[in-house]
Amino acid sequence: MKNREMLLYSSLKGLYLLNKADTHTVVSDLMGLQAQFANYPKASLRIRASDFQEADPFAGLVKIWSHRGTMHLVPEDELGLHLSAYDNAGPFVHGYWGISQADAEYWAPFIEEEIERDNNTRDGLKVACAQRGMGEELLHQVFYGWGGLIREMVCRGRIVCGTGTQKEYFIPNPVIWVDRDQARRVFLRRYFEHYGPATVSDCRYFFSNWKKNDMDLLLNELLPELVCTVIDGKKYYSLHAPDTDGALPECVLVPGFDQLILGYKDRDRMIDRCFLRELTTISGIVSPSILLRGRIRARWKLDGSKFLVTSFEKRLKRDEAAIRRKVRQVFGKQVKEIVFDDVETKK
Repeated sequence: MKNREMLLYSSLKGLYLLNKADTHTVVSDLMGLQAQFANYPKASLRIRASDFQEADPFAGLVKIWSHRGTMHLVPEDELGLHLSAYDNAGPFVHGYWGISQADAEYWAPFIEEEIERDNNTRDGLKVACAQRGMGEELLHQVFYGWGGLIREMVCRGRIVCGTGTQKEYFIPNPVIWVDRDQARRVFLRRYFEHYGPATVSDCRYFFSNWKKNDMDLLLNELLPELVCTVIDGKKYYSLHAPDTDGALPECVLVPGFDQLILGYKDRDRMIDRCFLRELTTISGIVSPSILLRGRIRARWKLDGSKFLVTSFEKRLKRDEAAIRRKVRQVFGKQVKEIVFDDVETKK
């Protein structure tokens, strides 16, 4: 097995794209599923989880702003671990999101009370706050789409977001906080166990919300315990020795915003650089993609019962056949039609 193939095989294996596991194990080991779009983590669990349930795919999970800075689904029983790594458990900060500390401390308990009364939708809470006397400007700041007071309450474990498409909030069980660096040590070890072999640069990219000096102290503790593999002069680290005897599958469906893509700064192990822009837009959207013969060569989209495939290069008939087999295996009768297109035909 060539070096690049070994790196990719290790990633596919560690990230449960070769063999399935139960939902809790998958989401725990991957350190959350990015959840800006509900259909992406659902597709991720459909592909990875041995206990996937169409009617309730996110059972046992909650949605939060994670220590990686974006919306993630995480196991409910690991809420404290994720929030502790974020290190945002203190009192509300005056002026953050344009909200005074006094306003935050007044309105947060009111929002919690409304949620406990089952008035837990974003729209319902906005109406209740307005009726209580919250002004228009403060309403905008409290319910600001990218954060606001709602985000600050989530990051302190006072509420969590619903896992569905509706903007709902719930009161979680009491959060068990741990030391920030203790939580981060857990995640760093998981990273090199499931994303490794990976470089220090890859790791810093994945945990880019952590300050470099803080991360370096923890990395200096951990790196001597890891297996180091040198490839073309670069050092790759992993918790265990990489598997050099595996065979890459003919086809893998990769969801949007997937850990296979987001887990590495250097994506050479899975995609040619000339196709990166076909996979990731300038605005940062990472499309669902298809791994064929060891490289990402197409992207996919599910439109109702239609599965759309856009190839980055000329397709081989065997690739088409492999995609059809994989789609039937993953989606079954949900997909009625598979449509193939090419990037070139659109230019």
